[in-house]
Amino acid sequence: MEKPQDWKSILKVDPTDLLLQEAGNLDKYYILREIMEKSEDDTEVSNLKDTLVNEILGKQLENGSWNGKPYDYQDGTTHQLMKLIELGLSAQDAPVKKGTEYLFQYQVENGSFVQEGTQCGVEAGLVPTNAVLLALARMGYGNHPKVAKGYEWLCSWQDEDGSWISPRAKKRRDKGEGYPHPYCGLHATCNSLLGLSATKKTRESQAAKRGAEFILSLYGSKYDRSVESPYAVTSTPFDGAWFDPRCVAPADTKPPDIVVDIVSTQHVLSTLSMLGYDLDNEKVKAGVQRLIGFQSQDGLWLMDHQFTLVTLMTIKSFHQPLRFFSFHGH
Repeated sequence: MEKPQDWKSILKVDPTDLLLQEAGNLDKYYILREIMEKSEDDTEVSNLKDTLVNEILGKQLENGSWNGKPYDYQDGTTHQLMKLIELGLSAQDAPVKKGTEYLFQYQVENGSFVQEGTQCGVEAGLVPTNAVLLALARMGYGNHPKVAKGYEWLCSWQDEDGSWISPRAKKRRDKGEGYPHPYCGLHATCNSLLGLSATKKTRESQAAKRGAEFILSLYGSKYDRSVESPYAVTSTPFDGAWFDPRCVAPADTKPPDIVVDIVSTQHVLSTLSMLGYDLDNEKVKAGVQRLIGFQSQDGLWLMDHQFTLVTLMTIKSFHQPLRFFSFHGH
């Protein structure tokens, strides 16, 4: 499929100026480098990069961690290390090595990574394990035996239909207690597939292919797993791309269908992009077109600047390679 020379030309509105008005330092760096495509040698870019690196390193604790946890979404060690790699540091740099050593301390015998004091299903290991593996692989440890063992554990929790279900979710299901909100189905599958996208071997694995087939099969249907017994999967046709209410948190907000539609579609497309899928896939092509169709007149998606930036990166990734930006997952 022929791609436009300027990927922004397919948007309804270029929101760059609007995004810059409220962007924090990291988002501003992404905008300058990925959307405005300024050179790394640009004075503003260079100064901002130095500021960001110093800000992140200034929050690293003596034990090598950030926030005292391997995984704590954007504030934890996994995501801070991924940001440093994006900003040009390498696995050989002392702060990164120290953070890496900290992460490896949390691997247990079965290959998973476990941390204490977590809730909402992550204590079972699926979410922190995936985040740690993603960070380690992006730092060049994809072929490390401990990382390989972690990937084996991650793949062992793939369900028969190709989706992922967390150990805690499976335990609750088997005991008749229902599913915790986000840790099974489309949401968990996209996160696990993002983890597998980090190395060529795992990206091309049968587990990754089966997972991608699972989410592609859900195109054009409203999908959900009942959180109450008998845990029936409901899938009803609808005139859209991907739709799974578990992609939108918190669980009790019951957002309008359009929010679920947009967030689910963006989540799926960013995952498929990292796995190497492109616009030659008709479902991907239709999903991208639908996502663009949801852009508001002011250029935003869901009136949210950060979500708009991630959505732009998703769309760009199907038209030209991202310079350094990478999706960090849950």
